[in-house]
Amino acid sequence: MARPTHRDDIDALRAVAVGLVILFHFGVPGFSGGFVGVDVFFVISGFLIGGIIDRELSAGQFSLVAFYERRVRRIFPALFAVLAVTAAVAALLLYPPDYERFGKSAGAAALFWSNIFFFNTAGYWDTAASSKPLLHTWSLAVEEQFYLVFPLVLFAIRQWAVRWRLAALGAMALVSFAASVWAVHATPTAAFYLAPYRFWEFVIGAVLAVAAWRAPQRWAGAASLLGLAMILAAGVLLPKGGTFPGGAALLPCVGAALVIAAGPDNAVSRALAWRPVVFAGLISYSLYLWHWPVIVLARQWLGVLKPWQVVVCAAVTVAASVLSWRFVEQPFRNRTAVARKPLFALAGAAMVCACLFAVVTITTGGLPNRFDPKIVAIMEQELAPRPTEAKCFGVAPNDVSVARLCGIGAEGQPASFVLWGDSHAEAILPAVADIARKHKRRGLFAGAPSCAPLVGVNLSNAPKCRAFNDRVLAMILRHKEITTVILEARWGKAAAGTAYGIEGNGFVAISDDLGRATKPEDNAAIFARGLERTVAALRAGGKQVLLVGPVPEIGFTVPQVLAKLVEQHRENVVVSPPAEKFYDREKAVLPVFQKAAAQDGVFAVYPHDYLCASGRCAVRNNGIPLYRDEHHLSDYGAKKLEPLLSRAIDPLFDKVS
Repeated sequence: MARPTHRDDIDALRAVAVGLVILFHFGVPGFSGGFVGVDVFFVISGFLIGGIIDRELSAGQFSLVAFYERRVRRIFPALFAVLAVTAAVAALLLYPPDYERFGKSAGAAALFWSNIFFFNTAGYWDTAASSKPLLHTWSLAVEEQFYLVFPLVLFAIRQWAVRWRLAALGAMALVSFAASVWAVHATPTAAFYLAPYRFWEFVIGAVLAVAAWRAPQRWAGAASLLGLAMILAAGVLLPKGGTFPGGAALLPCVGAALVIAAGPDNAVSRALAWRPVVFAGLISYSLYLWHWPVIVLARQWLGVLKPWQVVVCAAVTVAASVLSWRFVEQPFRNRTAVARKPLFALAGAAMVCACLFAVVTITTGGLPNRFDPKIVAIMEQELAPRPTEAKCFGVAPNDVSVARLCGIGAEGQPASFVLWGDSHAEAILPAVADIARKHKRRGLFAGAPSCAPLVGVNLSNAPKCRAFNDRVLAMILRHKEITTVILEARWGKAAAGTAYGIEGNGFVAISDDLGRATKPEDNAAIFARGLERTVAALRAGGKQVLLVGPVPEIGFTVPQVLAKLVEQHRENVVVSPPAEKFYDREKAVLPVFQKAAAQDGVFAVYPHDYLCASGRCAVRNNGIPLYRDEHHLSDYGAKKLEPLLSRAIDPLFDKVS
């Protein structure tokens, strides 16, 4: 079987793809959609590997063992080199909770399970994407999962006529694409991470290879130029955080297919295949592997990077990638240097070592002995809620009921109150539970991510929120024994229409039946109507309502900053933000609360009365963080707020005793 001619234009396309990803991840302005480089890689992979499998099957030379040998030679050496180096550097920089999470992700990456791992941990209480050094390995996992299935598909249809093989592959692509279009709205995190919603991108490339289709020569240059323009347009125009992949992924994927179909023999492809660009394509796998740990760990070490520091990170990435390509990737591709059996033995040993590393970091809690006990005590406050509490959060709308919601407080009696809200309500749950136990009261917790209890309001970042709130309200009104409702949420985000601090200021639109916000300042009126509807409905049902005011948002990850100060022996540095920042952030919230609390049966308590009493909004007490991240109270912080909450809750519980 003749070996296909190497195509420099495809290496150049790889360079474009990895360049977009790096520009996006390094925060270069103008490349908000640079993440589409991964989708271009998927199409290229489907074309090259699908073509190899199809040709070998046609010639009767295909072997699964030989196929996976090629995959191991291509994927394993550089991946495990990056895992080893990153683990060593991360041991110097990551605090115990982060290092424990890193260990888990390293084990998942070694087993090509990281897309599922990151899907399962993508939630309110997980760390931000920008602090996960191995997050980018999700795409490798998707690719390897595809190649567990795809060779078997091609083997099953190997004797079919080409047109029927293409029809079968086309059907596979259409089903996967339709599922992706559905999932970006129904379950967006799954749509992004899980392989079935990405398979169609590989199959586009495979269809090109099986069909052996090339654009007519007279149109080849135009096809290549159009394809390249589509890829670049996606990289520049698609918004970060938009619905993706779904239909939006057609732009880069079809663009990549056009460039490939145009072939190498046209003016555009020849221009694209400039030697430095082709070389970047040759080392693109190493570039992809190294760039993300470099930028993440640099940010962990230095904080917000200056432009020149980003340039240094880029230089380090290129240097590491060239060395990795030359001294790690190339030797293992040489079958005379490393034979099949030793190769598989080394691969197995590397996977076992990575898994043992994961076990050690998990069982030790992130190797805490690396740090001063003060730092360990600080970082303990960053831990996510306990599993017993986490399972109470995010109940599906259809499952909302007295039987399904988690009970809090005293046991053995009907629930007489409900704590209703988003993750800020979950954060104060330990304090509310303590107060309830003191009064021998049992309550229910009704909470969902990003879902403020605003009846009749749709939140763009929580598509199931309105249905959830409708079901919670109906349940409360149906049960007469529920006499008190405590409402708490991240009110400022809903009312201001933006996130805060290091989260950026992306627009979080809300809407109701009377209107939709088109800019952040539109949110305030819709927020006010939603809260008024909630309070009015509860009062009409005879319920007492306690509004828990906004917890000050800090804008930086509190435990990380405090731990860094201890490490630098600068514990006395003031980092608490001025109270004026809180009042400015909540300027649309506090008047609505004051108006609502003027009604009979409606009360309000304000956490900032305690947290901002000094003129600055406190982030620590006796050196221990009051927050677990940028805006959620830690368990310690919630306990410190307990006396203030108790003064508001006690009279409500006593009133109906």
